[in-house]
Formats: sequence, C-alpha cells, structure tokens
Amino acid sequence: MKTMIIFIVCINIVFLITINGMSLQSKYQLKLSPLVNNMAISKTIEIHALTKEMEKNGLLVYSLCVGEPDYSPPESVLSATTEAVTKGLTKYTAVNGDILLRKAIADDLYTRKGTKYFPEQIVVSNGAKQSVLQALMSVVSPGDDVIIPAPYWTSYPDMVKICQANPVIINTKTEDNYILNPNDLRNCLLNNPKITCIILCNPSNPTGSVASYEQQLALAEVLNEFPKVTIIADEIYERLTYDGISHFSFAKLSDEMFERTVTINGFSKSHSMTGYRIGYSASSLEIAKACSKLQSQITSCASSVGQYAAYKALTSTSTTWFNSQLNNLQVKRDLSYNILKSIPYVIVNKPNGAFYLLPDVSYYYNTVTPDNNNIRNSNDFCLYLLKEKLVALVAGESFGDDKCIRLSYATSTEILTESLNRLKSFILSLK
Repeated sequence: MKTMIIFIVCINIVFLITINGMSLQSKYQLKLSPLVNNMAISKTIEIHALTKEMEKNGLLVYSLCVGEPDYSPPESVLSATTEAVTKGLTKYTAVNGDILLRKAIADDLYTRKGTKYFPEQIVVSNGAKQSVLQALMSVVSPGDDVIIPAPYWTSYPDMVKICQANPVIINTKTEDNYILNPNDLRNCLLNNPKITCIILCNPSNPTGSVASYEQQLALAEVLNEFPKVTIIADEIYERLTYDGISHFSFAKLSDEMFERTVTINGFSKSHSMTGYRIGYSASSLEIAKACSKLQSQITSCASSVGQYAAYKALTSTSTTWFNSQLNNLQVKRDLSYNILKSIPYVIVNKPNGAFYLLPDVSYYYNTVTPDNNNIRNSNDFCLYLLKEKLVALVAGESFGDDKCIRLSYATSTEILTESLNRLKSFILSLK
C-alpha cells in the first residue's frame, strides 16, 4: 500500500511539473469554470479508478463498487458488432438515432410496457447518463428546484447543478423500503414553489427497491396537483427484477403522466453492453426535439456500431438468455443478502431489482480498526476496508445516506463470496 501511495504521489508531481512539455515557467494563467469547480467527480468512477491503479501496482483488489454485469452481451450483440463494421455501418446516423433502432425501441416499449411512442419521440444518446442530463437541461431553468429522493444515484445532484438548478433532497426510510412517501412529496412541493422537476429511479440504484404500481400511482396523484412538474423516470434497471415482481412504467400510469414523463432507459444493464454507451429517452415530441437539439451541439449521434448492436439486442435476444441472467443474479442477490444478514447489527433490506445492496453499517461508526484507524462515517469505513482487506465498496455518503455502504453483486460468485467474507471479517475486527 505504501508503495502504491508513493507511486501515485510521484506521478502527480511529474504531472504537475510537466504536461505535454509545458514547464512551470509557463505564463499561461488557467482559471477553471465555477461550473467545474463546484462539481464532484462521480464517486463510483473515482473508486473504480483507484482500484485499477492499485491493481497496476500488483495488489489483488476485490471490487464490488461498479454496477457492471460480469457476463457477456448476447451472442446476437457480439455478432452484430462485427457485422456493423464489415457492412460499413460506421458513418454518422441522425442525431437522435438510427431510424431502425428508434422504431425498435418504440415497438419494444409498446409491447412490454404498454406506452405508445412514435420514433420521433425517441432520442438515442451515448448512454442513459447523457439522456438524464439532456432531459434535465431541456426542462429545468437556472434557479429552479429539482426533487431527488435519497438514497439517490450519485450523479443526480451534480447533474442538477450543471443546469444551475438546486437539488432538493427528500429522505426515504429503510422501513419503507426506501420508497418515496407521497405525503413527504406533497409537503416538499408545497414548501418549494420553484420545483419544476423530479427524478425517480425505479428500480433504484443504490437500494435495489422496486416501487409497485400502487406506490407509483400514489405519487402520481400528488403530482397531478402540481402540473408544472416534469417527471424524469430513470428505468434503466426495469428488466432486472426478482421474486416474480414486475416493473410498471411511470409513463403508463395515466395520460397526464405519459405527457409529463421523460422515460430513461438503455442497454448497459439489461444486455450487459456498458461499453457500447447506448441509452435513450422517450418523451413528448416537444421534449424530444429539445433533447435532440442539445445533443446536436454536444456529441451529435451515438456510435453507429453501438446502435446497430442495440438494434440486434432488441430484436434478437431470447427470453432464455434474459431468464438465465436473472436467475444467476438472483442467486448472487440471495448469497449477498444472507451473508450481510449474518453480521451482527448490520441492517439490510432484501432488494427486488437492479443488482445492489445498501447495508446500514452505522452501528460500527465510532469504532477503531486493528490498525488503530477511527471509523467515523461511511467514507472512513470504505477507506479502511479497502486499505486493510482490499475490498472496494462505495460510501453511502455519495448516495445521500451516510449510514450505509453500497455494493454491487453483478460479479462472479467467487469474487462476491470472498469480498463479503472479508467485509464480515473486517466488521468483526472493529472495536
């Protein structure tokens, strides 16, 4: 560990002294934008980068910090990737996406979710993250307030700040399975007249909770009283549900919600296509045009090769493939949950979706590690877990709940078992 720290420090010193041949004698006076200075790097990406740096230095790190399936995409996706190149499908597409893919997305949403979109209402982007940001930039003005239920995906607050708007956090409760309470939503809307948007992630990253039809309908009934609020429904994990639970799309709740909802989805989680970077939004035509206009000035179209692979993913992936992956994930979910439940004073809900658990480890705050390091919060907990047991998790503080830590079970059973046993050993060593 000391070798790694020295190595990183040395690299940073060299980086400061010379960048592309520029010496410290340069007269260039760089002033970064306040927009960047007020923004935090994504904590999941930061931790992932740190683990990779440690691995470069010869350390075997057990990482449960990144939400990335460990299995390959469907064979049809792999074949389509090669086929796209050999067919010469490597040119620009329309900014909002290839028409074949947009038609396939519209058909899929109608067939599986019951929501009727035209291809013109679909905007294909470089991942669902870009789709969320473009939706925010399209409907939020500087000075507006945006509701984000906590625990939340770590990027949401900074995305809101990029729009020069203000995140308004509503805390959810463990005993409510982290589902937003409609009374809390109404009170927040009444007390914050500048709210113009709410972000709902279902199934949830980081909790794995799945809001039912009835629970979402209760939220929609509140939102009906506040017609200026747009709903961004991040449903990137909607195919990943367990225990016979089905996901219901927020836009399907009513005609009113259909008009006011921007549905976010993609292929990274459902088809294990994280590196392809293909996501999309489905919305009213007015919002879709706004998102497309933004994208035309930011990235233009998404990868044409990735789009063709996504088209094949939608039209050629068998139900058998999906069921196989879901069964494997559910086994890993159960394994993770059972080990965590066996640790004294750790509180954890059994998730019904996505591939995360968010255990509450706050009982062990204000304790000391065997190396005499004080654990005061989730950041300390994850730091010393990484240092002493070489297990990488993400601090709950990054998700708006400092009592907790987040882990992803979308990895091999071997890595998962070893990681959780090391976590248990670490906790039991605290005093």
